[in-house]
Amino acid sequence: MPGRLSALLASGDSPVVGPETARQLADFAETPEPPLVSREQVDVMISKLAIATAQPKTSQAEARERLDLYWIALNDIPVGDLREAFAQLIRSSKFLPTPAEVRAIAAKAGAVRKYLKSRARHLAWKHQQEWRPACEYLTDLAGITPDLSADRGG
Repeated sequence: MPGRLSALLASGDSPVVGPETARQLADFAETPEPPLVSREQVDVMISKLAIATAQPKTSQAEARERLDLYWIALNDIPVGDLREAFAQLIRSSKFLPTPAEVRAIAAKAGAVRKYLKSRARHLAWKHQQEWRPACEYLTDLAGITPDLSADRGG
């Protein structure tokens, strides 16, 4: 998306946009949601978090059960949102976050995307409701004004 549109969506402004901008906004609003995370992606991200954070020693069976629980909790999150959460958690977590903590951070990334799409839909709708093409202004009035000199007896 062009920087100008990104800035418009991030701003609080609600201008009536022109046809080209409205089309771009509508196209952005209609882009499909990102794909959901896969089991393998969840396993890799959580395994790396477990390595990077302090936690008690667990058996292989406990580790597999833990990954199963994370999968159950995180399988409905778009992969990009989970990656963003993972990047934030890997930089800030001292201990392995709970599935609820991972979900909360991933939800913030998703909320921003959903908000921007909602703004795009609103601005495209506003264009449909309020935009009017520019009208042509008359600059030469000689051909449309009546000749008043005949009425004055001149």
